Amino acid sequence: MSSYTNKSFWLESIGEMQPNESLSGNVKADVCIIGAGFTGLSTAIHLKEKDPTLEVTILEKGVAGIGASGRNAGFSMRLFGVTMDLTKFRHGGKKTKEADDYMLDAVNYLEDMIEKYNINCDYVHEGMMTIASNPQELKNLKKEYEIATSLGMKGFKWLDEKETKQLVHSPTYLAARYDEHCALLHPAKLARGLAQVAKKLGVKIYENSEVVQVNHKEKTIETKHGKVSSNQIVYATNAYSSAFKKLKRKQVPIYTYITLTEQLTDEQIKLLNWDRRIGIEDARNFLHYYRLTPDNRILLGGSEALYYYGSPLQKDKNEDMNLLLQNQVKTIFPQLGDIKFTHHWGGPISASLDLIPAIGKAGSDIWYSLGCMGHGVSLSNYNGLTITELLSGEKTKRTDFFAVNRRIVPIPPEPFKYVTISAIRAFLRFEDKKGVKQANKEKNKVE
Repeated sequence: MSSYTNKSFWLESIGEMQPNESLSGNVKADVCIIGAGFTGLSTAIHLKEKDPTLEVTILEKGVAGIGASGRNAGFSMRLFGVTMDLTKFRHGGKKTKEADDYMLDAVNYLEDMIEKYNINCDYVHEGMMTIASNPQELKNLKKEYEIATSLGMKGFKWLDEKETKQLVHSPTYLAARYDEHCALLHPAKLARGLAQVAKKLGVKIYENSEVVQVNHKEKTIETKHGKVSSNQIVYATNAYSSAFKKLKRKQVPIYTYITLTEQLTDEQIKLLNWDRRIGIEDARNFLHYYRLTPDNRILLGGSEALYYYGSPLQKDKNEDMNLLLQNQVKTIFPQLGDIKFTHHWGGPISASLDLIPAIGKAGSDIWYSLGCMGHGVSLSNYNGLTITELLSGEKTKRTDFFAVNRRIVPIPPEPFKYVTISAIRAFLRFEDKKGVKQANKEKNKVE
């Protein structure tokens, strides 16, 4: 097994692929993009669509999709930041609605892009449920639903306990918010499909070409065996942005992990009543997200967002988290009994200190996108279009989006970084535990 197929079930399932050549020697480009994930590939595609004469080069440390783009849960969704309530508190109702409009456009745009280029990525658009499983979650979810309604957001529907369990059955469900604007897909197939589209448009993708130095003044990007001289540079590195001096204090790599069950039988699917390919998450801060894969396994991730001291980028597995997630599957769906598990993986996602995304300029003709917070399937692809318009000097609704060129609260160096991130995580975890404690109290009263 190669060094990349074991990074996730998704990458394993598409099998061995011949990587593109590594960079060797000196080349010139109009635009050099660092990172061949969703953001970098989308930016390259849109640049070539706008001007086929542009020389666009992508440098990738591994292979296209080896990072979060090939390891995520495959939700194309409208979630922005941590919660709608927090976004509204920090930025007001107008910007909260603006963020939702941007995310809705992102979901629809990605669907159009997949159809336009006929990318086979097991795309299914059936919506998503956000579940409340205890009184605190129910309170939080109702507040979120009321905010969405008051701001005129479309596509949401409130489901009571009976309606919720008719879509997917768990004895833990109390109610849900259904969102019609969500789709599921195979993220690694999408990443590799985008790479093929980019190559057909004339983009030069160099894989296994880790960037070791960037000279912003001279606009040169060096790898171990070559150098690119470029008019413009795009950092499409998200969680891996901390490796670059210009971006190091703009975001931190936060880890999320996933567990995967064996294939479910038809009888087990019936026990769950999971006939439609609906994505599910719960109404926690450290939410659980779960879905059926195309071959009928349950994929579940989340529960915690871990930060490791010093911001390492290779903590791809955590057996304690794997066990926690496996137990969570059994708690949500006890009717499955002693279900077996076959895969576990994880990786870093990009988080800003104020927990919302950012697109911006890091110097003369140097651009970046980061802080997708694990919601980047549609967002990062859409950001590729936004970056392209910024590079082209256009003025659109995307370039006017408030996350573009916004002031980012700088992240302090270690050990203060670890203390700050730990404090934020502790607060979010405390809020989640309140709901569990309240549920246990009510359960004891009944007993």
